[in-house]
Amino acid sequence: MTPNACHELAAAADRLAAAHPDPRTFLVELAREVAGIPRGTLTAWPALLLGGRNRLLGGGFRPELRDHTAGQARHFTGTARAVTVLGADRTRWLGVHARRDRPDSPDGRLSELAVVFADDLLAGRLAPADTGDWIRRHVCG
Repeated sequence: MTPNACHELAAAADRLAAAHPDPRTFLVELAREVAGIPRGTLTAWPALLLGGRNRLLGGGFRPELRDHTAGQARHFTGTARAVTVLGADRTRWLGVHARRDRPDSPDGRLSELAVVFADDLLAGRLAPADTGDWIRRHVCG
């Protein structure tokens, strides 16, 4: 377990963005590395349904995002990866209705940030090269 998984998540984003400048590929690779979600869309489904694997354990997240677990990096990247498969609206809906993450809960707020992050990447409003700094500003505490 690392004491600051959020900053390690941001560092992973910095490193992967250099190797994968395409937004969709970047999100796939980030989720593979941090949450153990396979690359292919069909093979990603089971991992997304089960929540992936905690490959980067620890804290360091903003107070309003803390749920007192060590798996928030997995939660963030898995939710962002879901946007590549389902789109932003369906991912939000599933977070609230299937995962039961209330929008005003730490998990709900973290999920919303992950959806915005992925949606902005896929729409070209956020460049992969800027994702590490985005995570540090919006997610890390």
